[in-house]
Amino acid sequence: MDINKIAEQNYDWVERMGWHNKTTLEALALVASEVGEAINECRGEKPTDNFKEELADIVLRVLDIAHWQGINMEQELLAKMKKN
Repeated sequence: MDINKIAEQNYDWVERMGWHNKTTLEALALVASEVGEAINECRGEKPTDNFKEELADIVLRVLDIAHWQGINMEQELLAKMKKN
């Protein structure tokens, strides 16, 4: 499955759950919240088993924003990798 398909499916699921935000700023704040949760999973010598789940939450929230804003994340990621 490609990343844009995952973004679309996730967006549709979030929409069905009624969890979409009213502004991009609110959505980005939730990304930051997920980053905070991932940080908490790294407080010890090594990340906990939940760390991977928190990383997935971060990616899903970013993909949700991208789909909402009409951004082709596959295209943007490949362009950014090439630029770097």
